[in-house]
Amino acid sequence: MRVAKLDLKFQWCIMENFKWYMISLLKCQVTYHFFHWKKGTPFADDQGIYNSLTWWEQIDNGKQLTRNRKFLTVVPVVLYLIASHTTDYQHPMLFFNTLAVMVLVVAKFPNMHKVRIFGINGDQ
Repeated sequence: MRVAKLDLKFQWCIMENFKWYMISLLKCQVTYHFFHWKKGTPFADDQGIYNSLTWWEQIDNGKQLTRNRKFLTVVPVVLYLIASHTTDYQHPMLFFNTLAVMVLVVAKFPNMHKVRIFGINGDQ
């Protein structure tokens, strides 16, 4: 009985280390899907003028390096730093976290505005 209680406490401690890691990965996946993959607007009153633009390309009417865009770029980087530190920079978590943040941050660069790499998610 004592061994089972000790084992459950040990598993809970391991899970504590992965919370920020999982939050960071989930944030990257959700943000990439909604900001950089999904096109158009959820509103019908735009008459289709934004159907070929992602939500990231529509923020601030396409103006680059605004306060909103900078904030939305800094948030995943801060989560990455917190997640990397709490997992003690262990190899598998650090690799996947770095890969996810790099993909997300590169997609936010001003040079990537309206760019579709290899035609992925391009207009048909």
